[in-house]
Amino acid sequence: MPLNERKIIQIILDECKSVEERCPGYREELVEVITDIITTERQHRVQGTNVQQRISDKCNAAGRFLAERQASGRTED
Repeated sequence: MPLNERKIIQIILDECKSVEERCPGYREELVEVITDIITTERQHRVQGTNVQQRISDKCNAAGRFLAERQASGRTED
């Protein structure tokens, strides 16, 4: 991975640490989704996968995670 790409990823991960923890595990979920998106983008470059749908699916899954946590009242510990 080129140095510039690593720097961008590190900046994104550092920014995730400063995101409001809307519920327990939210930051970890966010990092996981971003990691999945970056992996999907890299695969897209090589394999030509349907990146738009896969990223949309990842974002929707993260939204469901937050909605489920909020609905269950587990927004704070």
